[in-house]
Amino acid sequence: VVARYKHSQGYNILHPMGWDAFGLPAENAAIKNKIHPSIWTKINIQKMKDTLTNMSISYDWDREIATCDPDYYKWTQWMFLQLYKKGLAYKKKAVVNWCPSCNVVLANEQVIDGKCWRCDSEVIKKELSQWFFKITEYAQRLLDDIESLEEWPEKVLTMQRNWIGRSEGARIEFPIKGSDKAIPVFTTRPDTLYGATYFLLSPEHPLVEEIIKDSPYKDEVQSFKEKVSKESAIDRASGIL
Repeated sequence: VVARYKHSQGYNILHPMGWDAFGLPAENAAIKNKIHPSIWTKINIQKMKDTLTNMSISYDWDREIATCDPDYYKWTQWMFLQLYKKGLAYKKKAVVNWCPSCNVVLANEQVIDGKCWRCDSEVIKKELSQWFFKITEYAQRLLDDIESLEEWPEKVLTMQRNWIGRSEGARIEFPIKGSDKAIPVFTTRPDTLYGATYFLLSPEHPLVEEIIKDSPYKDEVQSFKEKVSKESAIDRASGIL
């Protein structure tokens, strides 16, 4: 609708279409239907394309891409290698939403009432080794360049600034009684720490297990961790557990 509207106003419209079709869900669906993933994916792409064409949607099919096309993903591989060579791609363990039936990681939006949006299986929290990009290396540059986006809505610019999330402060370590470990804390107001009365650790924090190891509250904490692991990120952020 927006593309047609802008075209009617005399604008030159770039309206391409792409198919995000290079993941485990596509492979799992192919296995379920006893067909090769490549054939299954191409069949479904063609069905969707036929549907959109019959609806007379004004896509520029000359610019069509599919993420499973070697001519496409060779460039994503090339870009990843450049980031890796520059030290901007690294691996670390992180807690993810895991569907034990689909055997895939789910985005927060794909977890509905603690279940997988695709197969309705109960989602669990699982620590896996993941690839990350050092976006923080470019935080200041990204913030500076936002100021050049003069025609962007202020609401969007604010969202981008919050997403980048650059802040200045201090990293302070608090020793744990009876342990050689410490709890690292980042704060923009270190002068207020003299008034701190307690700490809150994420249930997935690696230090939790060590702290509760000999605690009389171990069972209660483990029960709470299991309960929280089934909550969505939105519910957890709201504080309603």
